[in-house]
Amino acid sequence: MFKKLESLRGIAACMVILYHSPFNYGSQPLGIFNNSYLFVDFFFILSGFVMSFAYGEKILEGFPFYKYISLRLGRIYPLHLFMLLAWVPYVLIKQYLYSAGYGGTDQIDTSNIYTFISNLFLVHSMGIHSNLSWNYPSWSISTEFFAYISFFLITLSVDKKNSLIIPLIISAVSYVFIFATLYPNLDITYDFGFIRCLGAFYIGVFLFRIRPKINLIKSDKMIHFLEVTSILLLILFVTFSNNNKPILFLTIISFALTILVFSSNKNGVIGKFLELKLMREIGVRSYSIYMLLGLFWAVIMNIFMHILYIKPETTFGFTSIIINVIVILSIIAISKYSYIYIEKYFRDLVKIKLK
Repeated sequence: MFKKLESLRGIAACMVILYHSPFNYGSQPLGIFNNSYLFVDFFFILSGFVMSFAYGEKILEGFPFYKYISLRLGRIYPLHLFMLLAWVPYVLIKQYLYSAGYGGTDQIDTSNIYTFISNLFLVHSMGIHSNLSWNYPSWSISTEFFAYISFFLITLSVDKKNSLIIPLIISAVSYVFIFATLYPNLDITYDFGFIRCLGAFYIGVFLFRIRPKINLIKSDKMIHFLEVTSILLLILFVTFSNNNKPILFLTIISFALTILVFSSNKNGVIGKFLELKLMREIGVRSYSIYMLLGLFWAVIMNIFMHILYIKPETTFGFTSIIINVIVILSIIAISKYSYIYIEKYFRDLVKIKLK
């Protein structure tokens, strides 16, 4: 169910890869890639939608917390731990070369014992640090973990009746707080990342609950129109969001509309494309793709800077397209193995143990 949404998550993961790319066609990245950090918010909204589908009723029916949190940890933690450990030799080598006078930066400033422990316990993006550290994409995993806990507790306390108002209140309060900060945009991670996650997460909860109550799609022509329109609006708002808070708000709305449209059982031309086997496979591996991108880019940038003596920030023209395509395809290829042997293996193992 919701196969198209899974494929969209895979595309969103690839867009985050491009956000972190230093290889630009011109002197500056294109607007959509410069603002593609926003696709993490797409992940958060989709997470709230899927969690409501998978656990909303179960929690109300008495699903034990230990099973709930074990299943969530079985889903996210093994790959998080693997990537955290994979960063250790990279940081040690970089620190040795820095100490030996070969250049680079002092790794211990950010990736040290203290931040390693906070990463280990998934609290590294709960406002206890002043920077990202180790496998930096995992900041969002830290915030999602606490969003899972919040969802369970809120569902059992103030949100027992599947209200439409409560998710909107939680989301509204979160975004009012975020937009009231001095941050010019939504690129908020290690300090108020949890608030950013919770606001988007509960938009997803709201979408799941309102979905049966509305009927956007009344004909085959309508689904084609809505699919194309939602994607065009998403591209438009992401491209021009920059530090414009009203457009950032519209970007979040466009994510919500896209999820609502592509949760339909009907298919337009884009929906049919998203249900292709290749797109489904990329979607299934989206978590692995996302978690691999940090170390992959770090290694590539060091090769360019310290072996090839080429600054990655240089304008590369058409070559940048080739490099970025190769990187995306390489990460997708490697993600097959991290998905099968780490992500899926331990997820299934936890499920078996809890039966």
